[in-house]
Amino acid sequence: MDRTILENAILTLARDPELLERVRANPDDAAGALGLDATWARAIVDGDRDRLRSAGVNDGITILVSRWFKDDLGDSASRGAFVVDESMPLPAADVPEGLVFAGGCSHVPDLLARPEIDPAEAVGRLLDGYHRLAADLAAARPDVVLVTADCHFQSFATQHFVIGTGPAHRGSMEFFKRPDLDLQLTGHPDFAAAMAGAVQAAGQEVELADRVDLDHGLIVPLRLLLPRPDLPVIPIITQPARSFSPFGARAFGQALRRVITESGLRVAMLATGGLSHWLDPGKFGAVDVEFDAYLLRMLQTGRGLDVSALEPYPLLDHGQYEFLNWLIMLGIVGPGVRGEVYAYEPMQASGGGWTVVHMDLAAARDAGAETGRAAVPAGV
Repeated sequence: MDRTILENAILTLARDPELLERVRANPDDAAGALGLDATWARAIVDGDRDRLRSAGVNDGITILVSRWFKDDLGDSASRGAFVVDESMPLPAADVPEGLVFAGGCSHVPDLLARPEIDPAEAVGRLLDGYHRLAADLAAARPDVVLVTADCHFQSFATQHFVIGTGPAHRGSMEFFKRPDLDLQLTGHPDFAAAMAGAVQAAGQEVELADRVDLDHGLIVPLRLLLPRPDLPVIPIITQPARSFSPFGARAFGQALRRVITESGLRVAMLATGGLSHWLDPGKFGAVDVEFDAYLLRMLQTGRGLDVSALEPYPLLDHGQYEFLNWLIMLGIVGPGVRGEVYAYEPMQASGGGWTVVHMDLAAARDAGAETGRAAVPAGV
């Protein structure tokens, strides 16, 4: 269901008290009165905010269906649950030409710096996931890898997303007592500049940085995944401590789709970070397994991009401040692409729910081709 149709139906009821009273008196007639199917009309009449949020309806609008339509002043019927509504059909996938790989993984520093603090079996399963993703990346034979991570230690000039435009990037995990865990990357200044231009042409802000100091956010995943040391990498750095917009992250990724297609390059896209973890004093070590499962199910069902419809608070409240990195990747990939979860491990010692996910671009393209063939009339 298109969220704008639902939002318009709710706002129509809010503007028309007489219509609202008729619908409340005869809930079964709501579908005809609102131009919705009966299931979604019932969700509005029943004040089911959790279900409406699953369709991407803004919380500021859904509050009307409980506190105002039903006069439930305390919003007592809402559980705040996050529902993966698999009854809604997926939009057709539209993977950009030239995108040969997409995936995501955590960048927990302890995985390389001191893996012994977590259960060995869990560490082994997580590393197995990285090894599978590394094989996928190598098989894709990319010319360049775009990698998202969030800003941990380096200070930039603005609050905007940052694209690393330099010819090289280097750093180590010295802040984690492991200066030996270092990395030097080759950049791709021309394509990085083209990416920045595409973002600006879409009316968005972006900061260009000739220097990006590598920390665990890029060192951990790329030491485990990069097929060869000379493969060009373009860092994309988010700054959740300064600006946090799920919609903005999605839009940033979408702005890069055309430049990827027009580049003539084989482009890989890797998101890093997450899932749930907190660096807040007194909260470190908590893992929100339930919300992690929700996000992973959204990815598995091809609905990951819909997470961008959430307001910032639900993601931040559930320890997902790094999911912006994933939403940029999902914005590039587009809707309807399913993810395969290679690993998920909640680890209290290293402090979070860690995961590895591969986005199945080939299956999405095959499904799109089948849809296209089915749409062509026989004999044409």
